[in-house]
Amino acid sequence: MKVSSFTREIKEELTLSWIDVTSDLRISLLSAFIRANGVISFSNRCENLTLEADNAQVIKFIYKQIKETIEDIDIHFYFRKTMKFNKSTRYAIEIKDASNILDICKINFLENKIAYSLTSKEDKIRAYLTGLFISNGSCNDPSSTNYHLEISLKNEDYAKAVLKMVQKIKTKDFNFKLIKRRNNYVIYIKKSDLISDFLNFIDANDACFKFENTRMDRDLSNVTNRLINCDGYNYNKSITNAQKQIKMIDFIDSHLGIKNITNEKVRNLCYLRKEFPEYSYLELSNELSKVLEQKVSKSNINHLFRKINELAERLNYEDN
Repeated sequence: MKVSSFTREIKEELTLSWIDVTSDLRISLLSAFIRANGVISFSNRCENLTLEADNAQVIKFIYKQIKETIEDIDIHFYFRKTMKFNKSTRYAIEIKDASNILDICKINFLENKIAYSLTSKEDKIRAYLTGLFISNGSCNDPSSTNYHLEISLKNEDYAKAVLKMVQKIKTKDFNFKLIKRRNNYVIYIKKSDLISDFLNFIDANDACFKFENTRMDRDLSNVTNRLINCDGYNYNKSITNAQKQIKMIDFIDSHLGIKNITNEKVRNLCYLRKEFPEYSYLELSNELSKVLEQKVSKSNINHLFRKINELAERLNYEDN
């Protein structure tokens, strides 16, 4: 799946935001990244660990965090070109005999639990979620047609364990949903305000600011378009209504004569409607006020048109 440029921006910001953290937060972050991303292979009775990313800055960040955690570790960095149509580059680190880092990070790939020590405080949960997002997270650009942030995981029980962990956060309620997509289990958010809260929670503050700005610009544009459409609808409705009124007034004129209408306001409104077919009720009220030299309200115009309709019906007018 092609990674959006906005996702890349978020992940690269996180590698800078979390570059210098305490050892317990670093372990929580690494544990999440390795658990979601890692692939174990066996050689000479040793567990070897491979971690990959399509972003060089991400893999360098993980490399540095591992070296900060265990200085004397057999770790190697490499990259390879994929054979897919886009021929993207994959960056990777390989750890020979990874048992030590797996023990420190409380990782057992045969179990789908998250060790309590990794998420015992909200800051640790924040670090754990950051590791998950850097590994397998993505977020649509806010200027796209829909809002969507997700983290893809390989195991259903592990995904449910992550959701249970998120529910321990007392200051936020992200309301993640879980779906199965092909062979993966995806936890996701679609509400824009929750996405913004999540980006802020994991310290992607610049991305959060960009998301909010773009979202507000987009939402304002949508509101403006709705108002324009509404204005257009109301204008078309007014014109259609005016044409019906003129047809009715012409009928009255041919059967009675507008000049013979005894009600002065009704008589003058008939003349004004024929003269100004495009006028709204407010504009007609202003014109009639000038003619009569007295205040005529918009609601009064509506009342007068009902009288015109009643007069036409008495003359056997049929609207067809």
